[in-house]
Amino acid sequence: MNIIIEGAIVTKEPGLRASFEGIEQPYVRCVVARLDDPNRMAETRVVGVADIPQAVGEVVRLESFRVVTDRTAGVVRFDCRLLP
Repeated sequence: MNIIIEGAIVTKEPGLRASFEGIEQPYVRCVVARLDDPNRMAETRVVGVADIPQAVGEVVRLESFRVVTDRTAGVVRFDCRLLP
């Protein structure tokens, strides 16, 4: 089940690379303040792009295709694609 995450970009770190499903790909790490609950932040990785056109403070719309839970850090991360 894919999750739509829409909100304002709080932090943005472009130009990162990592292995996704065994293939090295670029990605952008963003923290997004959700529009439906601005106090709730979503830690996301926008996979397949080195940067996104939205800047910090602008609204972004993402589709999550994988949820990664880091139990030791107590963090849930969303691997996403940028939506128009």
